[in-house]
Amino acid sequence: MDFVVTMTPSVEGHRIIRYIGPIIIPTVGAGSMLKDWFAGFTEVLGGKSKSYKKAFAKFISDGVSEMIAQAKEHGANALVNYRVETSSVDINGKSLVSIINYGTAVIIEKMDSPDTDGSGS
Repeated sequence: MDFVVTMTPSVEGHRIIRYIGPIIIPTVGAGSMLKDWFAGFTEVLGGKSKSYKKAFAKFISDGVSEMIAQAKEHGANALVNYRVETSSVDINGKSLVSIINYGTAVIIEKMDSPDTDGSGS
């Protein structure tokens, strides 16, 4: 196990032995005018804006990478209750995307597996 990131409050087969604390990574990204222009056409014609989808995925991925780095700096080997919140804002005709990645840094350890041979010892 290298590092675990999960949206659940626990990791199956492991127990949390120490809660380190919350890790919060805010990101604000600006869409370019060209992307906005193409996204406008996509909106009118129907479909998904691939350029925004790609940029959005990168913002989230970078945020998760930064969360893992911060958690590791504090000795964690897992993030539980991982969440992503997003919003978009239009300021003076410019699109801004706000993404907040957050979760709880913890130290987990594998639990002993139950006796499987039926001997009880």
